[in-house]
Amino acid sequence: MNPGKDIRSGDVVFLKTRSGNGNHIDVEGVRVRARWQSHGQWQALTIEKGNGGSVHSGDVVYLRAHSGTHIDIVNGSVQSRWSDFGLWQAMQIKKKVGNGAIASNDVVCLLSMNTGKHIDVEDDTVQARWNDCGDWQAMQIEKEETGALLSGSSIHLLAHSGNRIDVEAAELRARWNEAGLWQTFTIENYGGRVIHSGDAVYIKAHTGLLVHVQGTMVLAKWNDYGDWQRFTIEKENGDGAVMPGDAIFLLAHTGKYVEVEGVAVQARWSERGRWQTFVVEKASEPEPKLEPAPEPELETQSELDPPHRRLTDTNGVVLV
Repeated sequence: MNPGKDIRSGDVVFLKTRSGNGNHIDVEGVRVRARWQSHGQWQALTIEKGNGGSVHSGDVVYLRAHSGTHIDIVNGSVQSRWSDFGLWQAMQIKKKVGNGAIASNDVVCLLSMNTGKHIDVEDDTVQARWNDCGDWQAMQIEKEETGALLSGSSIHLLAHSGNRIDVEAAELRARWNEAGLWQTFTIENYGGRVIHSGDAVYIKAHTGLLVHVQGTMVLAKWNDYGDWQRFTIEKENGDGAVMPGDAIFLLAHTGKYVEVEGVAVQARWSERGRWQTFVVEKASEPEPKLEPAPEPELETQSELDPPHRRLTDTNGVVLV
């Protein structure tokens, strides 16, 4: 057992193709593809199994997309069309190496109970064509961290000087150690959900304007979401989800890191040193609510569909 890392029914997970070296599986509408490396809403999947509890190699599971529909496999085609727990949606999850409980970052393959084929990924196309559990079929399963910073969280940025970055008018400085309104920012990433090291992020000041870098100056003058406003957040130690209290760096579009010298906030050098280090703190604000995903475009059900969509148990036996 691996407490905190074991995958349980109901957990939000991400599937990274090529044994963790490729893109993440994503769902847009009814289409299932693998287009980006992102831990966003479209990539978030809820893993479910009939009797709940920990997920083990060999279990039959269902993958629910952000749209509320389960991934289904028919004739090699992988889509996400209905909310049924049926034979078309049932998959056996297997570790590529070993057995036992499935933990975050394990490499797994997913076998369709309907077709007997494993899900495979070629370029960004997700299909189920062969019964191999090879490179195209192997995916790293990643469990979403709990307690991490979510896109939309209110934060403070504590500099090495012991002061927090503040915004007055358009100017950013680090003058005081208060954690007040002027020191409060909202951090956002592209896909929503948890902020990860390496994510492109936007940082909004209390004025409603986004922080940007112009030359070496760090300001907050406009509400644009453009190149000047985009930063890459990097953890000082390790990778993965950014947690409150982590030491981080903010890399601007110029290739320079945001830094504090005295009370001045600038972006002059490419070093990741003490002046460039910030502790990200969660402000005492309500947890942001995740935006609901748009409703998928459901395909018209044919007359042949219902028998295949009846509820089954974890062995594929029809219940109703």
